[in-house]
Amino acid sequence: MTLKFNFSKKEKLKSIKDIEQLFKKGKSIHQHPFRLTYLEKKEKNGVSVNFGVSVPKKKIKLAVNRNLIKRRIREAYRLNNHLLKEALQKLDKELNVMVIYNSEQILSYSEIEGKIKVILCRLTESCEVDSK
Repeated sequence: MTLKFNFSKKEKLKSIKDIEQLFKKGKSIHQHPFRLTYLEKKEKNGVSVNFGVSVPKKKIKLAVNRNLIKRRIREAYRLNNHLLKEALQKLDKELNVMVIYNSEQILSYSEIEGKIKVILCRLTESCEVDSK
């Protein structure tokens, strides 16, 4: 089986209702400078993870820099999400996930990728524990 490193339009978290529910009822995982909030979906739609990224204007003032950070986070997620997706398919779960960047410094891609790997592993472990 070959790995697919894609991040399609279907996988993006865009629904305002889903985002509101995520912040009201979701659980969080912290890994400086990220906070990952996740919530199991009520209505399954065949996509194991809907993923969104937020970089607050309060922390990063320039839109160019916010967009750079969001691109780096999405790319790190795209290349490293396969383990999470496999675990969720085995458990027959679907999640809404939002990553919030909480630093005033702009990290390099390699630093962001390392932190995203750690946070995705922790999310996979917590999903497996929740299902037991």
